[in-house]
Amino acid sequence: MIRDYYNANASDMIEHTLKLDLQPIYVKFEKHLKPGAKLLDVGFGSGRDSLHFEKKGYDVVSIDFAPEVYSRGKILLNTEVLLVDVRDIRYQNEFDAIWASAVLFHFGDDELVDVIDRCRVALKEKGVMYISFKYGTDELIRHGRFFNDFTEEKFEKLMEKVPGFTITEIWQTQDARPSHSNQYWLNVILTKE
Repeated sequence: MIRDYYNANASDMIEHTLKLDLQPIYVKFEKHLKPGAKLLDVGFGSGRDSLHFEKKGYDVVSIDFAPEVYSRGKILLNTEVLLVDVRDIRYQNEFDAIWASAVLFHFGDDELVDVIDRCRVALKEKGVMYISFKYGTDELIRHGRFFNDFTEEKFEKLMEKVPGFTITEIWQTQDARPSHSNQYWLNVILTKE
């Protein structure tokens, strides 16, 4: 189970992701945000992104579903930190933006459609959402975890099942981890219609 993996490997995950530089992606995302925007960080993990957005003056709510990650986040972050599975969110018109970096790729297509739709409902009108996936078309188990990889075409096909969003930007980036520089990511910014 994914939750068990992240509970057991919280320290390693935090150590390997906390210092990664996502500045070019932040810049693309933040150009869609107004000062002080209310932002939901889904699956905050190491807390890296919540820390960044908090320092930039955004009103951040950070959620994660793994108790061990949540406990560490409560210590590290000054944001509102909640133990919540994104599959259970019930927000409505609450957020200006949602950030879901390297988290939604653990869901199969049907579950992913439901989660993206829940995020759409949580966003205010014209709100934006950032999502990233490993680049490719595979659905497979890697290191004991399920991954759903996406190309531009595969993601566009998925979004046909989620009305109410426009794909505003979609692009590839090289993995920020030096040991994974041969891997690529699909990055997407959606805008609620």
